[in-house]
Amino acid sequence: MEQKSPKLIILFGLCAAALLPLMLFRDATVSNELRYLSIVDEALREGHLFAFTNHGSAYADKPPLFFWLMMAGRLVFGRHCMLYLSLLSLVPAFVTVAVLDRWCASALPGRLRTAAAVALMSTFYFAASAVTVRMDMMMTMFITLALYTFYRMYEGDSRLRLRIAFPIYVFLAIFSKGAVGFLVPLLCVPAFLLVKKQLRTLGRYWGWMTWGVLALLCGLWFWMAWREGGGEYLRNLLLHQTVDRAVDAFDHKAPVYYYLLHFWYIMFPWCILAVATVVISFVRRREMDDRALFLSCSAGAILVMLSAVSSKLDIYFLPAAGLAVYAAFMLLPGLKARGLVRWSLLVPLLLTAAALPVVFFLTKGSDPYTLAGNISPWLFLPLGAGAVAAVFAAFRDNITGTVCCFAAGLYLTAFVFGLQVKQVNPYIGYRSICDEAMAVAQEKGIDRFVLATFPDGVPMMSRGENADVYLGQSLELQPLSAIENAVDSLVGDTNGIIVFTKTDKNPTFAVYGKD
Repeated sequence: MEQKSPKLIILFGLCAAALLPLMLFRDATVSNELRYLSIVDEALREGHLFAFTNHGSAYADKPPLFFWLMMAGRLVFGRHCMLYLSLLSLVPAFVTVAVLDRWCASALPGRLRTAAAVALMSTFYFAASAVTVRMDMMMTMFITLALYTFYRMYEGDSRLRLRIAFPIYVFLAIFSKGAVGFLVPLLCVPAFLLVKKQLRTLGRYWGWMTWGVLALLCGLWFWMAWREGGGEYLRNLLLHQTVDRAVDAFDHKAPVYYYLLHFWYIMFPWCILAVATVVISFVRRREMDDRALFLSCSAGAILVMLSAVSSKLDIYFLPAAGLAVYAAFMLLPGLKARGLVRWSLLVPLLLTAAALPVVFFLTKGSDPYTLAGNISPWLFLPLGAGAVAAVFAAFRDNITGTVCCFAAGLYLTAFVFGLQVKQVNPYIGYRSICDEAMAVAQEKGIDRFVLATFPDGVPMMSRGENADVYLGQSLELQPLSAIENAVDSLVGDTNGIIVFTKTDKNPTFAVYGKD
């Protein structure tokens, strides 16, 4: 059996070091991360482990596993530690790369083996997801483990522990994110067997043991969710969050061709390389070994499945990213069209190198050069240098050098950005505005916080109700017109209120009832 490349440990160490400032200093984003923190706080207060709520409303969108790990961090550290929370995605990203590396090691020459790992870690959405507090990377890890386990069984390893591990990995993928964790292995395995004309053997892998273990684990989960949340919560979990999302999505609805348009920047800058290599090799399938064929079929099956589902987001494609990258690098040695390979690398890199001066010009301020939040556009210099160096390496057909140069520029840029991210935090989260409000409240003896809403009841600050994570108490929701017209009745006998609202796009607050 191939030993894990020692360069992989070095790669993970360099990536973690480059991302460390970002993980230490950035604020939780308003869109999802802050809501997850609020859900975790509420679950700890209410003692919920299976049926979650967000400000009293049922939140069956996500399974418990990721929330449990967040809750554990909250209990251990006594607060929400962004470094710990980021590691919940970064560690699964490293595990995903390590599994793919071990899986494909014997089919990759040493330099291409390193290049494949570096390419995946520098793929745009994979790199971004590695420090995003979401469940997708953890699900991707378990899906990759499940597919690797299947392939080991397909190659003839029939040990009982693998037959048990396969459904456990599938369940953990479901328990991390939801139905996609089940659908991906369910579709990828028969898609591969169909291409191999071995579909009749499907029962060896999706047989009574697989279904039995899944039924037992899922049944226990659903029973606990029913006991804690009742029948309505269970219906929400099993129907609304699965069937409704798939057939006629209530959120993130997009047309069937969505991923055909978005694939190019999800997989940037290795998008053209992945498509060209896999498609050409698939046409000449005699040049593909079973591993490359399985990875290619799985990536294609995921693309078809996600396109057919009504609800779509770029990050949903994450489980296919590693499969596509490693399939492409395994197929490169047998690909005769070297010119095509060179230009599939050069086009995205040249676009990057050409775009960065434009970005610099558009973000140039007067005193001094500024980006949003006084972030210097000079932070793009490492990325530009990396892209230029990668272009020279690509012209010399040095694929490993190309990949490593771009990745070095990308992660150096992430490192520089992380050192300055505190200046951007007011634009991405609510910690700064809440800290200011808390300081004023303590100074003036105010103990009430109100979130202004539009006439239809929608908070004026997007998901501003989740600012309770920083305030330590719930916010009252009041229409702005009612606040302005009836301040005295709102203040009552207390010392005053602080009202959160927004000016243009920026959150702000006002103090009522105290001079």
